[in-house]
Order: sequence, then C-alpha cells, then structure tokens
Amino acid sequence: MFALTERDAEIVSALVRHARAAGRIRLEVNKLLGDAKLAARIEQSVAERAGVTRVHANPRSGRVLIEVTPDAPLLDELATLARVHAREAKRNGSSPVASAHALSVETVVAALHTDLTAGLTEREAKRRLERYGPNVLEGVRPISRLGLAASQLANLPSALLLGSAVIALLLGDVVDAGAIVTVLGLNTAIGYHVERKSETLLAAWQRAEAGTADVVRGGKPLTIPAAELVHGDLVLVRAGDIVPADARLVDAHRLLVDESMLTGESEPVRKQIRATPRDAPLAERAGMIYRGTSIAAGHGRALITACGSASEVAEVQRLATSSRGPRARLATRLDALASRLAWSGTLAAGVSAIASLAWRRGPLEVMRDTIALGVATIPEGLPVTSTAALVRAMARLRERGVIVRRLGTTETLGGVTVACVDKTGTLTQNQMKLETLWLEGHRIAASRLAQVPYPADGPIAALLAATVLNSELDYHRDNGGKLHLSGSSTESALVHAAAEFGLDPQALSARFVREALHERSNGTHYVRTEHRARDGSRFELAKGAPEQIAALCGLDADSEVLRENAQLAEDGLRVLAVAARAARGAWRLLGLVGLHDPVRPGAADAVRTAARAQIRTVMLTGDQRVTAAAIAREVGLTGRVIEGSELPALLAAPDAVQQLAEISVVARMAPADKLAVVEALRAAGEVVAMAGDGINDAPALQAADVGIAVGVQATDLARQTADIVLEHEDLRTILAAIGEGRIVRDNLHRSVRFQVAGNLGELLLLTGGALVGRPMISPLGVLWINMLTDTLPGLALALEEGDANILERPPAPPSAPILDDNDWRKIARDGSMLGALAGVAALLGGPLSAFAVIGASQFGYAAASRSAERVGSQGRFTWMVGGSAALHLAAVAVQPLRSLLRMQGPVPNALANFAIAAAVPLVIAHRRRLLEIVRTGTSSRKEPR
Repeated sequence: MFALTERDAEIVSALVRHARAAGRIRLEVNKLLGDAKLAARIEQSVAERAGVTRVHANPRSGRVLIEVTPDAPLLDELATLARVHAREAKRNGSSPVASAHALSVETVVAALHTDLTAGLTEREAKRRLERYGPNVLEGVRPISRLGLAASQLANLPSALLLGSAVIALLLGDVVDAGAIVTVLGLNTAIGYHVERKSETLLAAWQRAEAGTADVVRGGKPLTIPAAELVHGDLVLVRAGDIVPADARLVDAHRLLVDESMLTGESEPVRKQIRATPRDAPLAERAGMIYRGTSIAAGHGRALITACGSASEVAEVQRLATSSRGPRARLATRLDALASRLAWSGTLAAGVSAIASLAWRRGPLEVMRDTIALGVATIPEGLPVTSTAALVRAMARLRERGVIVRRLGTTETLGGVTVACVDKTGTLTQNQMKLETLWLEGHRIAASRLAQVPYPADGPIAALLAATVLNSELDYHRDNGGKLHLSGSSTESALVHAAAEFGLDPQALSARFVREALHERSNGTHYVRTEHRARDGSRFELAKGAPEQIAALCGLDADSEVLRENAQLAEDGLRVLAVAARAARGAWRLLGLVGLHDPVRPGAADAVRTAARAQIRTVMLTGDQRVTAAAIAREVGLTGRVIEGSELPALLAAPDAVQQLAEISVVARMAPADKLAVVEALRAAGEVVAMAGDGINDAPALQAADVGIAVGVQATDLARQTADIVLEHEDLRTILAAIGEGRIVRDNLHRSVRFQVAGNLGELLLLTGGALVGRPMISPLGVLWINMLTDTLPGLALALEEGDANILERPPAPPSAPILDDNDWRKIARDGSMLGALAGVAALLGGPLSAFAVIGASQFGYAAASRSAERVGSQGRFTWMVGGSAALHLAAVAVQPLRSLLRMQGPVPNALANFAIAAAVPLVIAHRRRLLEIVRTGTSSRKEPR
C-alpha cells in the first residue's frame, strides 16, 4: 500500500468528486501497452464492480476509461483509502507542502526552502535525495522469492513430475520419488535463478527508462535522471515532456497540459501561475502540473512539490497496475509447445503400459516404467530457456546503450523488414550550424559574420534578429554569465549565430515581446509569431519552408529566391526563409538561411548493412525534397523521393503496395504522414521499426511493430510510447538491436530443436523396449538422463554469442512458428537416429550401454546443433555441456552411482559406446566437410546443419 500524505488525500478526494460529476475516470496502465489479453481481463474484472456502467481498456494507448454512476462503490473505496492513508502520513509528516495549488509562488518558494531563479544547490539536492529517496513510483510490488519459486512449478511438465513422484511414493519407491523430486528441484532452482536475475535487471532498466529531467541547480541548467529529482527542484518543461513529478508552476508560456490520464478530460488544459481555491477540483488547478501528464504545447518552469509515491498519481496508478505484466509471446508459445509434447508423452506412456501388460509384466513394474516414460518426454528446460535467452539479449543490448522496455520486443526485433528513421540525429549528427545567408541577391558565409563589421542595424542584423524572435527556446545563464539554450537544434544554431554577430537574444526578446505563436501544422510548414515593440507598434515574423514563405510574400515560382533555395538545397543544406510584416501589412522577404547538419560517420555503411540484411531504410524528414534527396544520395539511399502531400493519392492507388516498395525518402512530412506511412507498410505485410524522438513521432512509434525512441534528447512522450530507447542517435545501434533479435530467434530455434529431438530419442528407445518386452533403462536412469540433457545443454545453445553474419541474410517473420514442417522432419530424423543408436547399444551391450549412449549422443548432438558461424567465447557452452557429459560418464563408470541408478551391464562396452555415441552426431552433421577434407586435405566452406 502507498502512504498518502494529507495533500494526496485532498487530491484523491478531488479526483473522486470530479468522477462523481463527470461520471468517468481515465487511468494510465503501463503494463497494458500491447497486451490485449490483459485489456480483456481488466475489462472483465472492472465491469463486474457495482456502479460501473462501462469500461474500455485500450492496449494500444495503455489507458483505461471507466464510466461510473455517482454512487459507485469504487469511488467510496478510493475516498476511504485516501482518508486512512492520510492519517498515517500525517503522523509521519511526509508532506513538505500542503495544498500548493492554493498558495502563492512566494509562499511555495519559502516552504520548499529553494530559490526561484537558481533552484537548489547540488549539495542540498543530494541531501534531500538521501533523506527522502528517489523520485520513483513504488509501482507493482515485485513477486516474492517464495512466489517466484512457486511460479516455476505452475506448468504442466512440473505437474506431471510431481504426480510421478507421488505415485512412486505410493508404490513404496522412496528412492525413485526422491530422485524425481531432486530433478524437479534442480530445474526449479535453475529457473528461479534465471527469473530472479530477470526481475532484478528489469527493475533496474525500468528505473533507467524513467528518463531525464531538465532542472536548474545552482543557477546552472542541467539534465539529470528523473529519479534524482527532489522537492524544491526548479524543473523546466516544454512540449513533448512527460511531467516527472507534481510541481507548482512559477512561469508559463502558452502552456497546455494533457491531464486526461487523471481527469478524463480529452482537451489539453491551459496553465497559468495563479493560485486557485483550496477546494478547487484537480481539473481546475491552473497553477499545478502533475506527474505522468504530458505537455501538449508551450513551455514553463515549476517547483517540484511532491516526488515518487507522494505524487498525486501514485495511489490511483496502484489500483490499475496490480497485475503483473504479460510474459513474452515467445515464452508463451514455448510453454504451449511443452504442454503439447507432455501430453504426447503421456499418450505414449499409455501405449507402453498396455504393451508391457501384454508381455505379462507385473503391474507395479509397469507403473514404474510408465512413469519413467512420461518423465522422459517432458521438456523441462523450455520455459527457462526462453526467459534466459531474452534476458541475456536485453543485457547485451543494455551494454550497447539500448534499453528494451518490454521483454517480448527482442523477439519482434529479429523480424524487422523496414526501418523508418528520421534524418536528423539518426543519419546526420544533429549538430546544426549556420553555413550561409542569402539576402538582397548575395550569399554571405556565416563564418564572416564575426570577422566583418556589418552594420548593427542593417539587413543582416534584421534577418538574424527575426530568426531569434521567431524561435521557441529557453534561455539560461550560469553564474559565469554563459548563455545556455534549450530547444530545437536548428533554432539554437540560429540564435548562436546571432549572438556571435553581436545581438543579445534575451534583450531582443524583452524589447520585442511576443504576443502569439502559431506553430507548424499539417500543410503549413512555417512558424508565425506576433510581437509588440516598446513603443506599442506591432509586427509579425514568419520562418520556414522557402516555397511557402515566398508565396506569402507574393513571389512566383520562378523567382530568384526560389532558384537560390534550390541551389542551396542541392548542396544538402536545410534552407529556411524569413519574412516580416508590420501590423497586418504586406509580407516582405528578409532573406534565406542555410544550415548544415553533417552526415553521421558510418551512416552510409549502416544503410548498406541494412540492405544486405534485407531491411529497407526509409528516411522521413521535414526538409524539402531537394535537401532530402541530397542527404539520401550521400548515405546511399536509392529509390523514389516523395513529399508528404503526395501520400494520400499514392496510398489510394491500386498499386499502392508496389509504389511503397519503391520509396526511400518522404520529405515535408507532418505527424499524420508518419503514422500513415507506418500503417501502410504494416498493411503491406512489412514488419516496421519506427525511430523518432519528438512529440510528433509518438503516434507512429505506437503504431509500429517496434517503436524506437532515439537519443538522450528524445521527448518523454516518445520514450514512454516506444518499445525500446536508444542512448545514441545512430542507425548502427538500431541494426545492432535488430541483429540481437535475430540471434535470439536463431539460438532458441536451435535449442528447441535440440530438446525436442533428444526427448523423442528417449521416447522411441523406451517405447520400443516396452513393445518388444525388454526394458531398456531404469526409471531412475531416465530421470538422470533428463536432468543432464534437457536444461543445461538447452541453455548453452540458447545463450550462444551469435553468428558473425547475422545481418547478411533475410529476417524470419515474427509470425513464423517456432518449429516449421522442415524442422519437424529433421526432428523426426535426428530423434530416430538418437533412439536407434541407443537401441543398437542395448542389443550389443545391455541396458548400461543403452544408458551411456542415449546420454552421450545427446551431448554430441548439442555440439552438432551449434551454428557453424558462431562467434565469441565457447567457455559457457563447454562448461554446461562438458560438465553434464562428465557427470553422465561418471554415472557409467563409478559403481556407487550405477547401483543407485540401478543400471547393469559390462562397463568397458558402455564406455566405448559412450565415446562412439558422442562422436556420431558430429560426424553426421559435418559429413560433407569431413569428406572434403579427406578428399582434398582442406575445408573450403562451413557446413550448415
């Protein structure tokens, strides 16, 4: 349970009052994203509550809408919960500021012992962090160690093993029962260790993915992990941010906040810094922003008043996130496969029992052998194998700066066929720099601005000043007076150039106050601002797409400015036109600015690598067609270049799928265009990875098969919408993640094939023995073989380092079955080979030889199942498989172990058969290469299995 403060109780009570009036509650459920089954469970569970008239859980948005009657018991439960915990919190005194929304800014500053402009000092922030803890939600309580251990037994294979132990005990076979329990215990211990490591890693990554926050400490703007925020911190927020903690606004510029997750209101709320009445409902507290809500527009500054579990959303979120997240789809499919195999084994055990009874064997003996046969077919290692492989892949990706937010995403990555990437940051360095200006028919290199004494009131100054006033940036100066900018890299480059020219950006903004800002929108590719000078005169500025600015100024398509724009764009520059007009007069062109963002080193190689991997790269950009085409040529993208305005007609065409396959660049894109491209590609059967970093990328990130938030500058909304988060803005990192996904699929495919074929070999040996009336291996011997051959060798194959050429071949679609028809044919072939080897050994050397061979052949088969192209250390595989083989060899050679397992026969024959059986699978797997070596003395190629 969360401990709510007195202020929290007030907020929850306000939420309850709002729900009674509005009739609905909207909640954010992180675990719901992408999980349709969890959505159905939530809807079924909540719908059964009295007073709930409708509930809709949306797995695509992660939100739950609950419509209630005013007397719904759910609302009373919330209110009671708030009152009870508020009394407890009041005794603990955990709230630094109560009812911050009703207090003036000055009062809040005093109560928090902070500074309105400089924020907290680093020393004080560290002290508060140590005292009050990190800014993280308590979230879902981790499963207990006992519960984690118990979960390892909650599957059909474990249930059958337990049943076998109980039957053996009832038959008086205490040793057999103990052996079964020992095998089950070892598998449970291995599974527990893997799952525990998984839980620990995921908890750490969830904390890391909380993102960052921009704060001012000691007068200096800093970017810190959101988990390190403390009350009293001065935080900066802007469009696209997810509010990291509850905070009292102290400065707001056209600030709109989406609070639908708390209030159910779909329209963003305009925020101001004024105080509101103490009893004002949450939806009317204009001076507060709350954790988890998103900044829809504008920017501002706020003082943190509550962090972590003291924030308003914590208790409400707890009610919606009580269920554990979904298992990976691959793990679920493996569990289903294990269950089917177990039932098949049970059927085979029944056939064996009937045959044994027909041979007039005793009922107790038949029962023991039937139990052994059932156990032999149970693939105990499958559930553990999938989890271990996925977690291992996540850990490897984390080392490369990739945070995977959902366990099953790693599997989906392996099937990606199209990567949609933003130009800026992914293919280029996102280090915009002003290269040239064009005005009055002349080009001027930006490098000359600080060298030549141009007039401070001339046309160059007017052009640069207009770019400053039209920009949407936050300005901060540290104690040394150095200017720091937060915002668009393009606008930062323009402001820095103006400052080098001698203009003071902050003084300009104070002299010409901005009264309105009109952002870009679909079809409008420029920003327009309205300003008022100190003398009361008004004027407007526009900055953006040259063709649209030229039209605004009444210039025709063949004008000099557009010819110059084309020439600059062909050089790969991002070109913006700037215009001005006085008080609703005619627009006048001030000039063009050309900015250069260098192509990222290795971008061209990454595009070529993606092409070899049969992953098509599609560049999405807001730049004009000519600039986009120039960058595409530089990185090696071939194909059609279109603009976003052409998409509707293209997608409506009869041959839309064919045309989509020819496109490599989409320029002049709007947010809706990105979403349309992703949805169209998916509809055409592609598996799409979408990379983006802005608030306008969020819809496309959510619609893609794999959404990728790129870089440390990615907005919070993009990070929380995406499936994975990259620390580095580089296409090569995306390809590395895709390669890791392919490695997971390959390794698990080999591991599953190995385990199923091995179990089939055991099944054929034991069933064949029953049919001919000649038992092969004792029940304890079967248990021993299963313990050594299933889990550790399967894990060894699942945790391989991967193939060196993993990105040199096409991907396998995520919808492909774990084992296809060709795999089942190979399993039948290989399992028959393993069973036949053991059967021949039984005829020649008795049960002990069969026992030696059925184990040894599986260890050799594990080595033969490895990829011929594997890279990296072989230490893990050697220890897991070699150690298991050594134990099995000891069971054959050491008398006490043989007696315990009730295995009899000539030891020399068994040892010789052990060595032969271990080598046979390797010889068969590499027969062609061995023949080539015998014939030519060398091997020119690697033989795939």
